Amino acid sequence: MMRSLPHKLSLTMTLGFALWLVLLWVMPGQEDHKVEKKQQVREAQPITQPVEDSPVVQATLVLPSPPKVEITKVEAPKPVVKAPKRVEPEKTTKKIVEKQPVKPTPLPVVQAKPKPAPKPVERQAEPKLIKPAPPIETVQEVSVAQATGGRALLRVLEHGKGPQIEIAWPQEAKARDLLFARFQQCFGMESVVMDGAGNLYRTAEGRGTRWEINMDRYSGFLRQAAGQIPQAERRIEQAILRHHRGLNDPSLVRIFPRRVDASLLGGLQSVAGPNYMQANHIRARYELQNNRVVVRDIRLNGAVMDGMIALAPYKRC
Repeated sequence: MMRSLPHKLSLTMTLGFALWLVLLWVMPGQEDHKVEKKQQVREAQPITQPVEDSPVVQATLVLPSPPKVEITKVEAPKPVVKAPKRVEPEKTTKKIVEKQPVKPTPLPVVQAKPKPAPKPVERQAEPKLIKPAPPIETVQEVSVAQATGGRALLRVLEHGKGPQIEIAWPQEAKARDLLFARFQQCFGMESVVMDGAGNLYRTAEGRGTRWEINMDRYSGFLRQAAGQIPQAERRIEQAILRHHRGLNDPSLVRIFPRRVDASLLGGLQSVAGPNYMQANHIRARYELQNNRVVVRDIRLNGAVMDGMIALAPYKRC
């Protein structure tokens, strides 16, 4: 018994020492923590009695103050408003109905009542418009003295001096034909063809032979026919062109006896007055009145002259 006890004691001590090493290795800071707690306890708790006298040391545990908790206000939740339940429309099935054409009902025929005849309106007599009387043109007969003075004017005109004179024929075809016949029968007018060189041709001369005009009888104041030509004069022109073939640049001209042109120029000077020789151009027109040939609508440089002249015929007819 004595031998076994020391053996068990040594074994127990060996195991305890090994356990202590394990604890010391596993929990190295546990003892230090306990020691620090004991020191804190000792510093916090005053000792009322000497350590020696008190067989048991009474220790009080002072716990740390709890952490501050921040209190935040939480707003009360708003009441939830429930949306009204959506009522789904009842499902309906649509049917396509083909409409039949509706026959129009005939409207009743209403017979129109005859309108009453309008009452005759008494028309007031319209005032008659009095047209102004045309200005009376004085017809001036060319005297012998004027015709004699006209011969001097004709010589001036034949030398390329004096105004340019143009006298128009009537626009109506019938009036042109009557005037042409009057000039041929009573005034000795000749219708001839003039070529580009100024040669005159008639049917009375031989083929290709020009007409040697007698300047003592006929005037050198030639009128070139333009515009609408009387039918009888057109036939004369065609006959001359057939008789004298191959004329260069032919044109139809009218030639009057010297006495007729002297009467015309003397009458124009009497109407135009002293401005006759200074005029650039004189315009007028022929007209047949009661078998008399008159020259009217005389314009001197565009200005209308008062009066008209009656041409003296070359021979009785």
